[in-house]
Amino acid sequence: YYASIPGSCNFETQDQEWTSVCGLIQDPTDDFDWNISNSAVTEQTGPHTDHTPGKGQKFLYVNSSTQKEGNRARIITTKFFPASLGVCRVRFWFWMFASRQTGILKVYTVEEHGMDILTWSSRRNEENKW
Repeated sequence: YYASIPGSCNFETQDQEWTSVCGLIQDPTDDFDWNISNSAVTEQTGPHTDHTPGKGQKFLYVNSSTQKEGNRARIITTKFFPASLGVCRVRFWFWMFASRQTGILKVYTVEEHGMDILTWSSRRNEENKW
């Protein structure tokens, strides 16, 4: 069901095509980038699979283990979401576990004049799951 909703993406794309397929871009002013992968690359520090049942295996990730405190990895949507009547839903799954280097995952909305508004954040997931 969620795969057919406008704006959804499961990251089952080739290499860096996820940016155009998913309607996302890497922020050119951030310190390091998001990557697409599967469990083979993140086996030591990340999940063993993505959150979807069936054939889905790829997910978007950042490796924060080599970064300095304060560094940012940021992706931005390329499409505006239509205004709603007091209801806006963003659904995503995340995995943050067992690393001292884990930073803070933040979701911002940008209001019409360009100001970033922090909508949600998480420091660390205490469970080894999505």
